Amino acid sequence: MASGSGERQHASVASQFFTGAEDAAIDMTTSEKVVDLLNQAALMSTDDKLTALKQVQELIINKDPSLLDNFLDEMIAFQTDKSIEVRKFVIGFIEEACKRDNELLLKLIANLNMLLKDESVNVASPWTEETVRQCLYLYLSLLPLNHRLVHELAAVYTEAIADIKRSVLRVIEQPIRGMGMNSPDLLLLVENCPKGAETLVTRCLHILTDKVPPSPDLVERVRDLYHKRVPDVRFLIPVINGLEKKEVIQALPKLIKLNPIVVKEVFNRLLGTQHSEGSSSMSPLTPGELLISLHNIDSTKCDMKSIIKATNLCFGEKNVYTSEVLAVVMQQLMDQNSLPMLFMRTVIQSLTMYPRLGGFVMNILTRLIPKQVWKYPKVWEGFVKCCQRTKPQSYSVLLQLPPAQLASVFERCPEMREPLLQHVRSFTPHQQAHIPSSIIAILEATNRMQEPQPQPESDHAEAVEEREVKP
Repeated sequence: MASGSGERQHASVASQFFTGAEDAAIDMTTSEKVVDLLNQAALMSTDDKLTALKQVQELIINKDPSLLDNFLDEMIAFQTDKSIEVRKFVIGFIEEACKRDNELLLKLIANLNMLLKDESVNVASPWTEETVRQCLYLYLSLLPLNHRLVHELAAVYTEAIADIKRSVLRVIEQPIRGMGMNSPDLLLLVENCPKGAETLVTRCLHILTDKVPPSPDLVERVRDLYHKRVPDVRFLIPVINGLEKKEVIQALPKLIKLNPIVVKEVFNRLLGTQHSEGSSSMSPLTPGELLISLHNIDSTKCDMKSIIKATNLCFGEKNVYTSEVLAVVMQQLMDQNSLPMLFMRTVIQSLTMYPRLGGFVMNILTRLIPKQVWKYPKVWEGFVKCCQRTKPQSYSVLLQLPPAQLASVFERCPEMREPLLQHVRSFTPHQQAHIPSSIIAILEATNRMQEPQPQPESDHAEAVEEREVKP
């Protein structure tokens, strides 16, 4: 009996215990349930962790939004989880929370700003660069919800350590593209461009114009920034197709002195060879105008080496610089009052690329003679070189030179004299009659010098007698 009574008493106590636990669970506040779920989630595997966090979201977002402020930091802590699914969930949670309570942004921004500016954050720290990057993702995920955050981002960027700056530049593409170039806050950021945020603003400009032409508003903001505050020509590159022709021509000397990869991007934009969908916007310069403008750059504003490299980039785009385009370029350059230093270099390159331009080039060479091409040392040097490469077609051009200039050609290329003389001797008497005697004299000058001079007869006899009397 005693035993049975004891068992019933024990059962009663146990029953009361479990009943009390259930009642306690029922009586747990929402806040306590959230704490319990967060503690459990910290120890769970990924799948179970996601389940627990979803329950937290349900309790906070749908049941008691007043708890958002209390548990924001705890949810952000899961942004450092090794599971990308968990990190994505946290970003989604924060986005949803900020939709419900915009004041949360202020606290979130303050926390992230403190973290991103913390120079103690390094690889050896519990907060590794990857941790910071994940928090940065969280920051950027809020941009579409509140474009004004881009100004906070710029402020953080200017004070951040180098590693964080690089991380920012790497991960801003999607949110900035999502904001679009018509965002008033983005336009304001470009207009104001905080000191120290120039690289960030330039990166934003490249992202915005990578697949679509720049809007007039964006072009105007960049133009004002360049002319009034930050005269860095790199700002102009993303909006270059929105500038006026004269603006592009004025900027060319600075643009072509940049890193070769950057210069290539500039030309891709101007020539429409950017190879990205939707990038085909009308360039302020035609391909021909670009090449002509490069020839006319003042050598005091840009070194000749950079100009030559830039013209080579043009010639590298054979689909753009067809024989017809190059013929127009050569024609217009030759019609200028002053011949550009690189004119004959371009003529030779064009002929090398398109041999069928031979006849056109002969016409160019002929028309250079009345312009007294020999008064332009570099162009004259190229003229002679071109004649040398295009013989025998160039013989008719050489015969039109004044005697002094023809003699100068032979001083540079003595091997051309004899073939040209033989060419003239193959003419009919009527054709030879049209060749000035002064030109014939230049052609025959070496021949006369090389002919053996006959000795006087008396001297010859004496020499024979001398040989005969010798023993």
